[in-house]
Amino acid sequence: MRISLHHPAVAIIILTAGIGQLAAKDKPKQPNASPQDQISVSGHIIVSGGPILRFIATQHYDRSYVYAERATGQPITILDVTKPNQPVIVSQFDASSGTTNLVAVAGTAALSGTAVTPVNSSADTAKPSVQTIRLMDLSDPASPKVTRQFDGVTAVEKLSASLILLANPEGVWVLSQHLADDPKMDERYARKVIYGESMY
Repeated sequence: MRISLHHPAVAIIILTAGIGQLAAKDKPKQPNASPQDQISVSGHIIVSGGPILRFIATQHYDRSYVYAERATGQPITILDVTKPNQPVIVSQFDASSGTTNLVAVAGTAALSGTAVTPVNSSADTAKPSVQTIRLMDLSDPASPKVTRQFDGVTAVEKLSASLILLANPEGVWVLSQHLADDPKMDERYARKVIYGESMY
């Protein structure tokens, strides 16, 4: 049995194939991008009371706290950074409490001291050193990019393998580090789990 090219069924098949080819041409190709390492802003909170000069991290039960210390005689602020995207001010206390300079902290306990200011020291020595911090994208080493800049930074502290805190006139910023998953290592791990192969 011969089917003519003018047969309605053949015309539908040819038309459908043509539409499929056009759709394939119009469909944008997905970029073959590899996963990237990142340092990004997770949270931010405005903290009053003068420039923060130092952060001291501590743990109490399942909570992560940070003592934000200023110059001698200025208040100390306790921040809860358990949820990096929602930092919270727990309390702020001043020099009248007897705490002026923190030596060490352990959960809800602190070791503090009182700094003695030399008689011949000038007021300028109390000014914090200020720096500019930039978040850099180095995924293309030949063309590094600045993704974000923080001016007037008076304190920077790496709290853990994944969290960094910095302070500037705009407040306290919580930065999160994330290392991209290695596709080859993921594949080796999958083969180890499924087939019992060595990962190396």
